Amino acid sequence: MGKKKSTVLMVLLTIVIVVLCAITAFPAMPVLGTVYNWKPAVMQYDLGADLGGGYYTYYYPNGVITATEYNERKAELSGDELAEFVASYEEHGSLYLDKDSDIFSENEISEDFKNEFEELTNVIAARYAAKGYSDYCVSVVDDYSLRVAVPTSEDTKEREAYENAVSTFGLFLNTGAVDVLRGGTSVVDEEEGVQALIEGVSTYSQYGTVYLSVKLTDAGVDVMDDFLLEMESVSAESSSTEKKNLQINVGETAFIELNENNYDPTSNSAVKYNGNELRYAIANEAEKGYVETIVILLNSALENGGFDIEFQALPESEVRTHGSIYGEFTLILLYVAVAVALLASIVYSIVKMGGFGVASAYSTVSYLIVAGLCFAFITGGVYEVTYGTALVFLLGLALMNAINVYVYNAIKTEFGQGKTVESSIKNGYKKTIWNVVDIYAVLLVGALALLIGAAGLSTLATQAIVCIVTGAFCNLLWTRVINYMTLSMSKNKYKYFRFVREEEEDDA
Repeated sequence: MGKKKSTVLMVLLTIVIVVLCAITAFPAMPVLGTVYNWKPAVMQYDLGADLGGGYYTYYYPNGVITATEYNERKAELSGDELAEFVASYEEHGSLYLDKDSDIFSENEISEDFKNEFEELTNVIAARYAAKGYSDYCVSVVDDYSLRVAVPTSEDTKEREAYENAVSTFGLFLNTGAVDVLRGGTSVVDEEEGVQALIEGVSTYSQYGTVYLSVKLTDAGVDVMDDFLLEMESVSAESSSTEKKNLQINVGETAFIELNENNYDPTSNSAVKYNGNELRYAIANEAEKGYVETIVILLNSALENGGFDIEFQALPESEVRTHGSIYGEFTLILLYVAVAVALLASIVYSIVKMGGFGVASAYSTVSYLIVAGLCFAFITGGVYEVTYGTALVFLLGLALMNAINVYVYNAIKTEFGQGKTVESSIKNGYKKTIWNVVDIYAVLLVGALALLIGAAGLSTLATQAIVCIVTGAFCNLLWTRVINYMTLSMSKNKYKYFRFVREEEEDDA
C-alpha cells in the first residue's frame, strides 16, 4: 500500500475512532442548557449493587419474628400474659420462633420445615434469576429468614425503581400453588394437578396493552368453554342476579378473573380467548416489567407447586435502600482507575515499541470502544456492570497489550538475526500466532464453561467472553492491519520499530 493511500486511510480511521471513543466514554455534560444532556455509553450501564446501590428486604415465615418485634411485644405485656408469651417462643440467633406454629414438632424444629425452607429458598432465588437480576442476592439469615437484595437501575427514575423493587419483593414471596377457581370452588383435580389445565404463561403485547397469555391444555379448553357457555346463559336471563366468575390464583391472590363485566366476545374487551389461549389485559406497555414478574411467579408456581411455609406480608416500609457498598464516589474512582490504566498502556506501548506501539495504542482504544459498547447495548439489557466487570475488562486489556509486546519481541528477535524488516514482521507473526490462538482458545473455553454457573458467575463469564473475543480480534487482526498502514507511512522502518542494525567491523 502506498504512503498517500495509507495516510488517507489512517486519517479517516482516526476520525472514526475518535467519534466512537467519544460515544463510548466522553464525559457526561449538559447540551443546550438543560434541554438536552450528553450521556456516553459508559454512563448508561445498569450498575450492580456494589457500584450503584440497590434495594433489600427480609422474608420471614409465619411464626418467625425478629428480636426487635419480640422485645416490642414483650414490653406491652405483664404478669401471666408475659410469662405465656416468653414460654411460647424460642430464640434462634436474631430471630424468635413460635413453638405453637408448624415450625415445631414435639418441641423441636421440624425436619420437614428445614427441608422445605431450603427448597423454597432455591425456588425464590430462581425467580430472581428469571427476572434478569444478574447481581441479585437471596441469602439465608439465621437459618430461617431470607435477605433479598436487587440492584437499582441507572435508567429508571428513583421512585419508579423503588416501586418496581417493592412490587417484585411482594410478588415473589408468594408461596402458594396455582389454582383455577370457578365460582370460588377449585376445578383442579388433586391427582392430575393444575398442569392438566394450564401448560404455561407468557406476556403478549398489542396496541400498547400488555396481556397475561395463558396457554391451556385440552382439558383447560373444556373448562373454559363450559364456563363461557354458562356465563352466556346467565347473561341471557336479564332477571337473573347470579354472577359467574373464573379465577386463576397463586395462593389466595387472584391474577386473572373472568366475568360478564370484562369479557365480551363481540367487542374489544379486556379478555381475549382464541382456541387454547386466554389473554388477560393487565397493564400498559410502560408497566411490562410488572407483568413479566407475574408471569415468572405463575410459571414458578406451576413448576414447583405450593409450599406449606408462608411468608408474612411485606409492608412497603420494610423495603430499604442502600448506596454503593464501597462509598459515594466509588464509580468516579473506578472510571478514573480505568482511564489511568488505558493511558498507561498507551504511553508504555509507544515508549517501548515506537511505531508498533502506536498500532498497539490504536488497538487499546478499539478494545475500549468495542467492549464498552457491547456492555452498554448488547449485554446491558440483561446484565449489570459490577467491580467484576471492571476487573475482567482490565485483565483483558493487560493480556492484549502483553501479547502485543510478545509479538514485538518476536519481530525484534527475527530482525536481530539479520533479516529485513518485512521478513522479520512476517516471521514474528508466524512464530507467535498459534501461541496467541491457544491462549485465547483456552480462555474462551473456560468462560463458556462458567456460563452454566450461578447468575452472578454466569454474568461475569458473558462479560469475559466479550473481552476475550475483542482482545483476540485486536491481537490477531486489528493490530496487524494498523501496523501495516502506519509502517507504509514511515520513511525509516528501522526507526519505526526502534531497531538498530549492529554492523560488524571488518578487521582485514
